[in-house]
Amino acid sequence: MNDLQSLLTQEKLDSFHDGLMKDAYLYFGAHVTEDETRFTVWVPGAAGVNVACSNPESNVEEIFGMEQHPLDPTIWHIQIPRRLTGYSYEYIIETSDGQIVRKSDPYAQASEMRPKTKSVVAAAAKHTWSKTVLQHKKIQNRNHFEKPMAIYELHIGTWKRNAQGGFLNYRELASELIPYILDMGFTHIEILPITEHPLDESWGYQTTGYFAPTSRYGNADDLKYFIAKCAENKVGLILDWIPGHFCVDEHALALFNGTPLYEEERLERRANPDWGTLNFDVQKGEVVSFLTSSAHYWLNEFKFDGIRMDALVCLLFIPNREERPHNVEGVEFLQKLTDSLKEFYPETILIAEDAWHYPKVTHEVSEGGVGFHYKWNFGWMRDTLDYMETQPDKRSEVHRKMNFSLMYQYEERYLLALSHDEVVNGQGSLLNKLPGTLDERFLQLRLLLGFWSAHPGKKLLFMGQEFGHFEEWEFKPELDWPSLEMEEHKKMADFTRELLAFYRTEKAFFELDDHPDGFSWIDADNHEQSVAAFIRRGYMPEDECIIVCNFSDNHYENFKLGVPKSTEYEKIFTTGNDYPEAVVGAADDPYDDLPYSVVLDLPAFTMNVWKQKRMGVEPNE
Repeated sequence: MNDLQSLLTQEKLDSFHDGLMKDAYLYFGAHVTEDETRFTVWVPGAAGVNVACSNPESNVEEIFGMEQHPLDPTIWHIQIPRRLTGYSYEYIIETSDGQIVRKSDPYAQASEMRPKTKSVVAAAAKHTWSKTVLQHKKIQNRNHFEKPMAIYELHIGTWKRNAQGGFLNYRELASELIPYILDMGFTHIEILPITEHPLDESWGYQTTGYFAPTSRYGNADDLKYFIAKCAENKVGLILDWIPGHFCVDEHALALFNGTPLYEEERLERRANPDWGTLNFDVQKGEVVSFLTSSAHYWLNEFKFDGIRMDALVCLLFIPNREERPHNVEGVEFLQKLTDSLKEFYPETILIAEDAWHYPKVTHEVSEGGVGFHYKWNFGWMRDTLDYMETQPDKRSEVHRKMNFSLMYQYEERYLLALSHDEVVNGQGSLLNKLPGTLDERFLQLRLLLGFWSAHPGKKLLFMGQEFGHFEEWEFKPELDWPSLEMEEHKKMADFTRELLAFYRTEKAFFELDDHPDGFSWIDADNHEQSVAAFIRRGYMPEDECIIVCNFSDNHYENFKLGVPKSTEYEKIFTTGNDYPEAVVGAADDPYDDLPYSVVLDLPAFTMNVWKQKRMGVEPNE
């Protein structure tokens, strides 16, 4: 009792209840010392609480009665004079109306493998972070606004399986995934949620364990090994994390003390019918401390390089209201969360998903913003895919979908995500969204990725799309890797590798992503020919690139285009199947409101990139 009092002092209790605690995982949950195991849980209004512990070898269950904290009757605890490492456990709670419920530990740092649902007393961490890894962590994202960022989004369980058909563990993943990432040229990995969850098909988005790496892929030390290997290879690692809503399964947070505790008390805001989940009640200080501590836990203990926060629509807007009024409580929670994460982990990237039209998501809190670094550009994604899915002879009618994103591009810092959400539930893979023959679809997929790379904003691509995965993503054993033996898929993978290498080296494609000086249209409105032409710039004038995208199925052999300089331009990249050397000289003939012009060969379904020819350098040298 005295030991707990010395840990959970009145000051710390006040911090927990006021929503100011950032390290609640140090005080709550199961903790093993040299000669005892301590369990602590927040259960207000309970008539009694026990902890049931099961020996992993004999499966014999022992039940221990817990006591209320002498300074706080909402907190129950017990110190058992034995080391119970590896034991499974759950809390047996007698509610105020006499019901008995059995619950897993909200602060558990390990869990049983599904379909079992109990928490597990985690072993002490053995992994130590090397100085080299910690140094890489500090510099990985330095000046990230001005650096290339190409994120590979993947679901660990379906990316690839082991020889026996089972999940790769984190150590196996390190040996398989990191060489692939380096070979393809991605700068970061974003893994779908690895917080513990009961249902494989939820992809991790219906979480039950906010402090427990899912047991599917190994333990905490295995995960740290994978993270360290990413750092050693200078690959950033981003965690997908869900602060807005949680799983309804009875063994977890739902009705934890027999009444709404973690979930919204207001009935009209409680349920999330779209996902079958419950929304967190961020009016409660204890819930805020829980979520804030979870975010800090993953960054402090596991050294992730970034957090992508899912489904922020639940927090930025009042749930279940069609008109989507702003949710002041949710916004204030996110502002405090991003501020605290930036204070303690200034090198960490914070990414907002599904923020819809909420303003200033990527502005500093001190400026009235929400405090994220990047926001997924859903508008660009939906408009671009709608445009690309349109038959080529009809694209002229919807040309505005292709160019509209530049109307709001510089209101936020954007990330262009072609994510898992676009290739599931009957939508088809990126390749099979596109019209035409198979050859035409591959050409258009290359064009789509070319446009994605050249458009302002950081990049994210879901696994399999880099080689033109034929089927949409489903929860099946693994991606269709054998398709890479087919010529068209191999060529697609080779193209993506070449594209990412080009993207990482052309400063105009990333240095001024969030600044209007980095982009200007040459011709945004050529709907008759379904062509878009624009300029990307870096800090140095010689980095300027001219991008010409032909979204039509017509080959324009003498396409006239305005250019800003009286010089020779060389083609430095194409998404087309061939790569003929090409140099064109600018004529003193104003066009497209620019002082000079060139005449280009523009094949169907291609993006070409042109750049001022360097003196004394031959094309493609």
